Amino acid sequence: MTANYLAREGLKVGLFERREIVGGASVTEELWPGVRVCTGAYVLSLLKERIIRDLRLRDFGLRIHTKDPALFVPFGRGRNLYLWNDVERSKREIAKFSAKDAEAYPKWVKFWEDFAELVDLFFLSPPPSLNEAEDLMKLAKGLDETTATEILRVFFRDARSMLDEYFESEEVKAALVEDAVVGVDASPSTPGTAYVLAHHVIGEVNGIKGAWGYVEGGMGEVTQAMKRSALSAGVEIWEKAEVEEITVSHNRVTGVKLVNGKEVKTKAVVSNADPKTTFLRLLRNAELDSSLVRRVSKIATKGVSFKVVGYLTQLPDFGNGSSLRPEHIASELIIPSVDYVERAFRDSKDLGYSKEPWLSINIQSSVDPTVAPPGHFSFSIFGQYLPYSKNLDELKDQIYEEVLSKVRDFAPNFSPVKYEVLTPLDLERRFGMWEGNIFHVDMRPDQLFLFRPLPELSRYSTPIEGLFLCGAGTHPGGGVTGAPGYNAAGRVIGWFKTGR
Repeated sequence: MTANYLAREGLKVGLFERREIVGGASVTEELWPGVRVCTGAYVLSLLKERIIRDLRLRDFGLRIHTKDPALFVPFGRGRNLYLWNDVERSKREIAKFSAKDAEAYPKWVKFWEDFAELVDLFFLSPPPSLNEAEDLMKLAKGLDETTATEILRVFFRDARSMLDEYFESEEVKAALVEDAVVGVDASPSTPGTAYVLAHHVIGEVNGIKGAWGYVEGGMGEVTQAMKRSALSAGVEIWEKAEVEEITVSHNRVTGVKLVNGKEVKTKAVVSNADPKTTFLRLLRNAELDSSLVRRVSKIATKGVSFKVVGYLTQLPDFGNGSSLRPEHIASELIIPSVDYVERAFRDSKDLGYSKEPWLSINIQSSVDPTVAPPGHFSFSIFGQYLPYSKNLDELKDQIYEEVLSKVRDFAPNFSPVKYEVLTPLDLERRFGMWEGNIFHVDMRPDQLFLFRPLPELSRYSTPIEGLFLCGAGTHPGGGVTGAPGYNAAGRVIGWFKTGR
């Protein structure tokens, strides 16, 4: 993303990728003949339309299938809940569990639409200043005072209490709670999780606010479209070109040194690696302030998410048969209740893993036949909680058996032909993310906006002249948004123009 925008300003840009394929954790990999799976990110919503247009990503092959229904939650004994992109259709589903909640749901949707309109202003710009609350209130003049106040509360409150204010049905709350805890080492009752929820509901797909979609060809086609766009702009791209060191002289960047010994001289370096990798590994010979190094080392980064990817030869039967049905298009959530998620979190603290993890199953080939041969169904399961540790290889078989057991509680025929388990340790190895954190840096109140990743690093520049950050560990955070790279490019362009 950053390379694209820099090249379009006429700068000479080189991109160095450690792996054999660009894209970081937004990639599609063919792990079995003809079967392509999303080993990292698996659905799209947060990539800003402005970026898609600027980089002509549709011209370069980006195609998105809207995921509708959005969610499917089985509760057993024939009780299921679908949530659709159409609010009225979702209301009818919710009414099966609570007439009151059916009436509350449009208010819930409208609140997040107001929130998105306000927060969108901060996504494609550097983080707001210390008077953030005052700035927000000024921007919220068009809203009534109650709504404006509730929007500000989102940044600090927990998701569970917020869901409790809107809904009474445990089933409805269970369907909506996943977005509050995905990727974070927190339970639904942890302060700050309401904003994590917000972060995941303010996107859009194909013009539909709040919708998510499957990218044709898998999530790797997002970054491959970006690659094609970058090449057209003149970016030079090297794959299998791992950077061993960012070289510095007299507190100024001089270039990068690759693992193969090659040195590249440059006026500026923009690191998409997470902040810990950048400062604690790549700046190995720089004279860094010891207090900054200590503060970087204390940034909360522990990953808790795992994945199981693979393929089936029969779609899961949640009680309605194994022929293609709406639930196979949706994200199928194994989240029977909010308490279930709370228990999973507590287990992870007591045992080092969740005995009964919550799961999100996505079957890409339900709408996209390009990722699997006929009669095969590629899937991605995202789960929590599995806190990062160096001994996670020993737990992989156990984690798989737990996942299989939980899915079969609701779809007894679920039988992967081939599969691969990716723990946070595997995510660290595969994608280079410190402790396997999918957001690089935890999305919690003290690590958001002007605090992300640290106040002195929050505007994409660093104390080293010519060194910049552009990854998910910077504002506005994780997810396939393109926003950190867009914002960082603006900062770098300004530096070249002004010399500071």
